[in-house]
Amino acid sequence: MVEGITFKDLVSEAFILPLRSVLIVDDQYPTWEEIFAEKVENAPNDDEETSVVMGKNWHNPATAAEVMHLIRQFRAHKPGLIIDIHDGVSANRAERKTGSETPEELADHLHQSDLLILDYNLEGAEAGTGGDTARKILASVLDNQHFNLVVVHTSEDLDNVIHECLRSLLSSCVSQYSGALQEQIHRLDALIVDKEDCGDFDRSIIEEKLDMATYLAARHPAGGQMKALGEFMSGKGAFALLNEWAGELALEPAQRKTFFYWAVGQFERRYIGDFSDNPPGLLAWRNTETCKWLRTSRGFACFVTKGHENLMAELEKALLDWKPTPSRLISAKFRYEISRFGAEVEETSLRQRHAYAKFYETICNPGSDDLPAEHTELLRTYRLKNHVARQSEMLSFLVEDAVADYGRKIYQTDLTSGFTYQEHYSVDLSKDADKKRAISEYNRYVCCLPSRENEDGRSAPEQLDSGHIFKLGESWWVCATPACDLQPGQSIIAFNKGGDASLRPFTAVKLYESGPDTLTNQHINSGSYCYVEHQGKIIGLGIRPAKDDASSPAIQKVEWRAFVAERGGMIEDRILSLLEIQLEFKDQSMKSERKEAEVVAKLRYEYALNYIQRIGASVSRIGLGYVAI
Repeated sequence: MVEGITFKDLVSEAFILPLRSVLIVDDQYPTWEEIFAEKVENAPNDDEETSVVMGKNWHNPATAAEVMHLIRQFRAHKPGLIIDIHDGVSANRAERKTGSETPEELADHLHQSDLLILDYNLEGAEAGTGGDTARKILASVLDNQHFNLVVVHTSEDLDNVIHECLRSLLSSCVSQYSGALQEQIHRLDALIVDKEDCGDFDRSIIEEKLDMATYLAARHPAGGQMKALGEFMSGKGAFALLNEWAGELALEPAQRKTFFYWAVGQFERRYIGDFSDNPPGLLAWRNTETCKWLRTSRGFACFVTKGHENLMAELEKALLDWKPTPSRLISAKFRYEISRFGAEVEETSLRQRHAYAKFYETICNPGSDDLPAEHTELLRTYRLKNHVARQSEMLSFLVEDAVADYGRKIYQTDLTSGFTYQEHYSVDLSKDADKKRAISEYNRYVCCLPSRENEDGRSAPEQLDSGHIFKLGESWWVCATPACDLQPGQSIIAFNKGGDASLRPFTAVKLYESGPDTLTNQHINSGSYCYVEHQGKIIGLGIRPAKDDASSPAIQKVEWRAFVAERGGMIEDRILSLLEIQLEFKDQSMKSERKEAEVVAKLRYEYALNYIQRIGASVSRIGLGYVAI
C-alpha cells in the first residue's frame, strides 16, 4: 500500500519532475547577449538595436524584480532548472519575426527546452498585432515531434487570449462543410436575402445571437457540435437566442437545421483569417474561471496572468485539471525513465565491443556481392531496424520495473480515492456501445503494431514481413512466410532456374471479415482471429467466416495461396506490388497477374507466428478414415 501518495504527486512525478530546462520568451526581458554586451569593451554598436535594448522594461526596477522573481522560482525547483531567455522580437519591431528567426524557425529548436514560458504580446502593444507572433510560436511548438509544456503568461484578458489561440489552431467549420450542405446553405441564404430586402431580417447582428465562448464550446471535440445543434433545435441552453432569431424566418424543420450551420458560417466570417489550414491533432481545451488550458497530441499549454506568484504551481494545477489518464501517466513515466537510464544502459551495453564490431560488419557488408545495390541497401536497412528493436527491448527491460512500480502507485492511489481515475478516459464501460468499442480497440492494440508515418503524414516505406495484413480487391490476406525468407539476398527455392532477384515469393492465408459484434468469446479465444483498423473502423478477421465457425466444429484446414512480391517486397505508402499466381489450364501453363494490394496493418510477431503455424498444421493434417453416423 502506498501511503500518502495523491494524484497531484503522480502528475508531478510524470510531468514536473522530469523538467530540466526552461526557456523564457519575452520581449521585455534581457537576453544573456544583451547583459554581457554592456560589459564588453569595443563591442560593435548598432544605434537602432541599442535603442530597442535600452527601451526594454527590465531596466525599470519593477520589471527587473519581476524577472528576478521568475528566475529564482525556477532555480528553486528541485532539481534546479537551466534557464535561457529569448526576447522574441527583431531590432526592427515592424518586422513580424523573432530576432533573425521567423516564429517557425524559433519554435523548431525549442525542443531543446523542457518548458517554454511564452509572453503573449511579443510585438509590444504599439505594434497592434495582438499576439500574432506568440500564436505562431505556439502553433509551431505544438506541431514539432516532441511533447512540450508551455505556460502562456500575459497582462491581457485571459479569455480573449485563449480564444485567439484556439482560433489559430482550429480550422473553420465552413471549410469542412460537405458540398450538399453548402448547397442547402446557399438556397437558405437566397431566402434570407429576400427577407433582408423587405427589412424583416438583419444578418449583421449575428454576434448579438452568438458569442465567441458559445461558438468555441460548440467546437469542443467532446460532443460539442452535436450538443450545440441539440440545444439550438430545442431552443434551450446557450443557443436559445439563435433559435429565437431563426424563428423570425418561419423556417421548415429541415431549413431550421440548415440555419444553424448558416449562422456558424456567418459568425466565422469576421475571423476567417485567424483559422488554421493545418490544425494539430487531438486538440482539446478547458476554459473556466480558475483554469485555462489547451492540449494537442504534441503539447500542453496553460494560460496565466503575468506576474503570478508561482508559474510552476499554475502549470501543475492546469495539468491536474486536465486529468491525464493512467495510460498517459505511465507513458510519460516510461519516456522519463528511458531518458534517465539511456546513457548508463548505452555505456554498459557498448562494453561488448566484439559483438558490436560484428554488428557493424553486418551493416557494412549485409549480403553477397552479387546482390543488386538496391537490395543490398534494403538488407542493410532491415538489419539496422533489427538492431534498433533489440536495443529498444533492452532499454524497456531495464526500466520496466520502475515503470511498473509507478503503475502500482496509480492503482493504490486510485483505490484510496474510490476508483475515480477511470472517469479520466471519458468512456462509460457500463454502456453496451462503449464496452463493445473498448473491447474491439483493445484487441486491435494487443495484436497489431502501431502504424508508422513520415512527418508529411505519409506512411514510411517498409519491407514485406510475416504478419503484414493486406487487402487485395475485396479479399483480405495475411503474409504467413517466415521473416527470414523475405529478407533481400535469401535464396529463392521457388524458382528452379533463372528468376529475378527483385521477386520474393511468399505465402498468405486468406482471412474473412467479420464485424466485432458478431464475434463471441469462443471466436475471439479460438486463436483464429485478429483485429485491424480500416477506414476508421475496427474489424475482425478470421481464417473462416464467423457463421461457419459457429455452425461447425473448428478444423485445421486454412485457405492459403502463393504470391510473388515485386521490388524485393518493398511497401511504398502502404501499397505492395505483387503477382497473383493463377493456374491456366490452356496449354498447361501458369500465368500471373500484376496487382497492387493495400497494406493495412502488421501483426505483432507472436500473432504472425500463429498464422505461420496454421499453414503447417493445414498441410500436415492426417486424413482420418472415419465415417459419419
